[in-house]
This record gives sequence, C-alpha cells and structure tokens, in this order.
Amino acid sequence: MYYFITENVFGLNSGTEHAAARRTNLFNAEGERAYYVSRNYNRFLSRDLANIGLNPQESINMYDFFQDTLDVPRREQNLRLLPEVPLNKYHVDGVSANYSVIKHAGREVGRINVLPATVGLTMDVESRDLRGNIVARENWDWRGFKSSQDHFHPDGSVASRTYFNRQGRPVLEEVWMNVNGQLAPSMWELLNYRGHNYRFNTEDQLFLFFLNELISKDDQAILISDRHTLDYVVADVQGAKAKWGYLHGVHTDKPATPGRGHILNVYRTLLQDRADAFDGVFVATPEQQHELQQRFPDMTVRVAPDTTVPTTYDHQAGAQPTVIFVGRFGPDKRPEQAIQMMAQVVQRVPNAQLHLYGYAPDDATLANLNRQINKLGLKDHVIVGAYLSQRDLAHVYATADVIVQTSSSESFGMNLVEAMSYGVPVVTYNVPYGAANLVRNGDNGYVVPDNATKQMAAKVSKLLTDKRDWSAKSAAALAWAREFTYGPVMIKWLKALRQ
Repeated sequence: MYYFITENVFGLNSGTEHAAARRTNLFNAEGERAYYVSRNYNRFLSRDLANIGLNPQESINMYDFFQDTLDVPRREQNLRLLPEVPLNKYHVDGVSANYSVIKHAGREVGRINVLPATVGLTMDVESRDLRGNIVARENWDWRGFKSSQDHFHPDGSVASRTYFNRQGRPVLEEVWMNVNGQLAPSMWELLNYRGHNYRFNTEDQLFLFFLNELISKDDQAILISDRHTLDYVVADVQGAKAKWGYLHGVHTDKPATPGRGHILNVYRTLLQDRADAFDGVFVATPEQQHELQQRFPDMTVRVAPDTTVPTTYDHQAGAQPTVIFVGRFGPDKRPEQAIQMMAQVVQRVPNAQLHLYGYAPDDATLANLNRQINKLGLKDHVIVGAYLSQRDLAHVYATADVIVQTSSSESFGMNLVEAMSYGVPVVTYNVPYGAANLVRNGDNGYVVPDNATKQMAAKVSKLLTDKRDWSAKSAAALAWAREFTYGPVMIKWLKALRQ
C-alpha cells in the first residue's frame, strides 16, 4: 500500500495538501490502495477531509489511530442532550448562538460552546470554579463524541490533555510545561497500548512510533513524504519497501540560475542530511529533475505529475469578462503584478474584472493589496476573494475567461491544470519550472517574459476581445488537461515508481 505523509488538513491548505489529497484520490480510483496519513490532532478532520475532496476511508490520522476512531460515523450532538450534563441535575441557559451556560443550584458552573456554523451542536464543555476560572474543558469531535479533555493551572494555562477512545477510556496523556519561557507540550504517554505504556518527549517521536506500527504488517508499504518538516521522521521509519520524497516547490533560493542557489532549509533533510534514508525524490518537471541530478549525481530523481483532475468539464459563459488569480497571496506569487496588469487591461476592456482567490500570509499583505487597488482606481474591477474549497473553486473555474500566473517560480502549477480542465486559457510568466511544461505559447494560452506586465495585459486583452482566439485556446486547454486525468496520470506514476 501507499502512504502519503503529511501534517494535517488545514483550514487554509497549501498546494502540498491538495497535491497529496488528489494523489490519494487517484491511486484509490485506479485500484492502488493509498492513504493520506496525517500527524496533527484535529477534531474537525472529518469535516476538513470533505473540503479537500477526501473521504474518511482514505485517511489515517495518528490520533484517530490510537483513539480507535478512524471509522466513526458522524452523529450530531445537541448541547442539551449531553450525557455529561444531565438536565435533572443541571440547568442549561442559552446566552447566544455561540454558547450556553451550565448552572447548578443557581450558580454558573460551566459553559457549553457551540460548534461553529451549526445550531446548538457541541464544540466543547468548560467546567469552572467558584471564581469563574476554567479548570477543565471537554473537547468534542465534529463527529459528535468527546475526544479529549484539557486540565488547566490556576492561572488559566493548560496543564495536560487526555485523549479518549470511542468507549471513553483514556488512551493517551499529554503534559504541558514551561519550556524556555513558553508553555508547550513536553511529554506524550500512550496508555496500555497493546498491554504497555510508552513515553515520548516529542510529538514526532510519537509519530515515528505510529508510522512503524502502521506499516508493521505491510511488507509492501511505500511511503512518500509530502510535508518536508516530517522528512527526518520518515527517514527513521523501519520496514518500508521504499521511501520517497516529493518536492512540491522549487528547491533553491535562485531557481532561475540553475546550480547557483542554496538549497532551501526545508529540503535539506531530504536532499542532503538524510538523503541516504530515501530511495529517491519525485519532482513535477524534467527541468527540475535535471537541475537536481546536476547537483546530486548519486540521487535517484524521477518525474511524476503533481496533480490530477478526474475529468474535463464544460465551460460556462460568465456575466462579464473575468480574469482569475488562484493561489496564496505571498511575495513569491506576486499578486500585485496581476493587479498592475489589470490596470492596463481595463483601458482596453472597460468591463473586465480580476478576481483573486487565496489567502494572505498576514494582514499587512492584504492591506497593501487593497491600497494598491484603490490607488490604481480599480475598486470596481478587482475583487480580492476568500480562500475557497475545491467545491467552490469549481464554479470559479467554470465561468472564468482567463487565468493568470505571476509567480517568480513554480515547480508545477496545479491551479493552471484545474483551470484548463474547464477550458480556461492561461497567461503566465516564463519562470521555472512549470510554465513551459503546462502552457504552450500560442496554443493553450500565452507565455510572456518574467515581470512583463504590459505584455501580459496585451495577451489577456486579446483573449477577452477576440472570440476566435479564445475559442482556439480554450479547446487546446481542454485537450492538454485531458493528459492530467486519472488514466494518463496513473500510467506516469506507475512508470516512475517501477522503472
């Protein structure tokens, strides 16, 4: 079986999580059993899996594994029906849509917080002392069961956390201590696991124990490390048939000058410090493969697609000419250049709009983008949208006219593949590594020189105004996207794994 190693499914996922999730979908759809394996405790994981396109049967989380809650179906737990708060002993008063208070003999003894985006479902239950200080908190899983309980010091800081199995028995204890002036978990203890207790000083030590247990009876286990903060853990796993890493990003600080940049810190474990513990590395393009093999002649580097789409889709005409930007609003993605480009587009296409979908690394970045929009007089032409789930992005792609990419570098560009699967042409800068592999200039879109906002604006304007050109590019985009549907991509993956 295949195990794709990650940290979590987050509220705001990067391309790494999306790539691992889609690969999991792909392998299972094509008859190769695969799991999205995550480390972090996440009591909303079952909900978050759906947002990233995974079902619970494709996921193995470390905490769910030890809690024996991998396959628990969802049962909505109303806060007024909690067995822990019997109404013949306590009185529950609704204060707002966000929480209710628990009273005993007229005194407030706790609070029940409501699960966000629900009506009256339980998120957690707080117990409070005579002064109103929190002393304990029961944390409820999104699926409707008590998952863990936190205990607090008199000053309100966390002292410990106990994790429960589905029968309510403690199976894992986590102790928090003041480490270098900061409160943090300092010890994990598995309780009566296969008849023994096991202590660990770090969560990653526990994760290594978990991975070894997970594959202990699978002599065909193949691990692919997707989240590279965990490479050093994967390096120590015993008994795997093979261990690989997948590079979802450029690996140096100067990708435009091959051979001259420094290896990024996040990849040093995989590419340098523990390279001997891995069978090799997967990358998305031959260009990155060549650059890595030049640096590390003894390393096995193979090319395999970094994303896939189940099928291609029909395009729907939008209400007005729409350009989209999809991705993180970080400095390497340069969304400000998309906005600069749009200032020139609206001079040629007055009713055109640019919609940006993603998330900013901080509030200052978002504020700077909005200031730029106002300064350029684009308030009616540029919309900075929110981060969207894959389900919501489908409508965005289906009605967009052009997608632009202004990154300084991209190891691949899954957003471009997704857009092309809806027949959306691409206009991108010619930067390493993905642009030249995904966009054939003049065929399924246009490739312009890096930083050339004027040339990008001209190509975008042409696509928005020349119906014949757009139709030709749209048809070519769909044809190219078919190369990234399940069948063709699985063939490439099996070749890369078995060559």
